[in-house]
Amino acid sequence: MYNSQIQLNTGISKSSFTQNINSFSMPKNIPSIESANKPQFKDFLSEVSNNLNEQMNAPDKLLNDLVTGRNGVDVHDVMTAMSQAELTISIATTAVTKVIQAYDKISQIQV
Repeated sequence: MYNSQIQLNTGISKSSFTQNINSFSMPKNIPSIESANKPQFKDFLSEVSNNLNEQMNAPDKLLNDLVTGRNGVDVHDVMTAMSQAELTISIATTAVTKVIQAYDKISQIQV
């Protein structure tokens, strides 16, 4: 006959599990949140804009290398870089639009 019940609690007693949880304590050497190095928002924006700029300049550099025959650049490499740059601009534009929409909603809140 088929037994539809499975015993899951073999070898685990509830009292030992509860005892282990109750004896757990946090380490005493954890640094506070205030003392951690927090990245500045302006540094984050600067890094994002630099990465965006690099993504936008990559197709131009690859196209220049393709035309001059340097570094063994293929047309496929140029097209891939152009697609990546286009996708990066699309994501950045969407993010900026969402931030502006959020700002508009926040500014409409009456206090």
